[in-house]
Amino acid sequence: MIASLLQRFKGELALALMRTFIARGIAAVGGIVLFIVLGRLYGAEGVGVFALAQSIYLGAGILARYGMDNALMRYVGQDPTASAVPVYLRMALTKSALLSTVAAVLVFLLRDQFALWFDAPMLGSVLPGIALAIPPFTVAFVLAGFMKGIRKPATACLLENGGIALVATLLVLLFDRISTAGIVMAGWAMAAAAWIVFGQGLWQMLKWRRSTPSETNDQTLNPKHFKSSSNVFFVMSLAPFMQQTLFILIAACYLSDADLGLFKVAERTALLISFILIVINAILPPRFASLYQQGKIAELTRLARRGALLGIFLASPFLILCIGFPEWVLSYYGDEFVQAAPLLQLIAFAQGINVATGSVGFLLSMTGHEKVTRNITLISNSLSLLLLLLLLPNYQLAGAAYALAFTTISQNLTTYIFVLIKFKKRAFISI
Repeated sequence: MIASLLQRFKGELALALMRTFIARGIAAVGGIVLFIVLGRLYGAEGVGVFALAQSIYLGAGILARYGMDNALMRYVGQDPTASAVPVYLRMALTKSALLSTVAAVLVFLLRDQFALWFDAPMLGSVLPGIALAIPPFTVAFVLAGFMKGIRKPATACLLENGGIALVATLLVLLFDRISTAGIVMAGWAMAAAAWIVFGQGLWQMLKWRRSTPSETNDQTLNPKHFKSSSNVFFVMSLAPFMQQTLFILIAACYLSDADLGLFKVAERTALLISFILIVINAILPPRFASLYQQGKIAELTRLARRGALLGIFLASPFLILCIGFPEWVLSYYGDEFVQAAPLLQLIAFAQGINVATGSVGFLLSMTGHEKVTRNITLISNSLSLLLLLLLLPNYQLAGAAYALAFTTISQNLTTYIFVLIKFKKRAFISI
């Protein structure tokens, strides 16, 4: 079955899928192993403090990259050898570096205030390291968008969260042996890992630039359009900002550090179900943009359908494990995490819907319908935060899980319906 599916992705595309699957698999394992290590070393309370610090770090990165990672993926993906590519790349790197540096300084200066706001004394000691990680994390994400555009999705995957988490895991284990500072060292481990991964990405980018001469007059340089696209993607990025940052910050106001740790472990584990979709989203969007520009709509929709079917097939085993044997899966984090089993089942089901709908968000965004995607994601996530505020006081952990599941399911099903409407392809439903 899997061989038959992969045969439909021919030549360079099939090779990209295999390479990216391996790279993303390594990165996904890194993200899970980091939380397993933190859970084993510092328990649910330590994981909760780290999750709170991580939400600040992720939020700062999302805002500071200002949608330029996706704008680069779109414009570079249309023609990686265009003479405009170096200009767009320089604009994105300069702006993201400046904004992320400002964000890092603010997080550092407000570290003690954050600890007071969320009644988490250890948070203030973790945030200095987290602040130092924000600039390299942000710029590495922008470089990841560029790498996706030049058809290097495996490299892009390692520049995103998973690659940093993998290196940070090794550093946490090392620091724990030589220091008694506890969870505080996780912040410094993230900082060191972010700079290491960023350095590797910068080297890969410079290597590609030296080996790839730019063409002339093959793509009109239009910084205004690039900035406009970046603005649209920035507004779209407010949705993951709501989900990855505001959601956790609001939950932290009602949940103890230990309960927040239980929720974060359930959420992080369920994300493994959608890791294959992340692989596909690292490869297909630039091709969506290219095929759409060439007017090959039938080929574009066929490619999207095959990607969705491949995602369902590969995600099914872990979906079954999370829903059927959640206690066994969570026991790897430590015995106290087993109580999060109902949360894992609910969030895993929502991630299954996410995978089943495929790359619908990017399909719209890469074909000139990014405003539709923006509106859907913003409305879904706004409703999620409202639902979270309504459910948390009475339902605590269960309320947080229901609110998160609602966002994932409603956003993906709504986007899928709009794909059917925009492309007017009933055949999109099946291969």
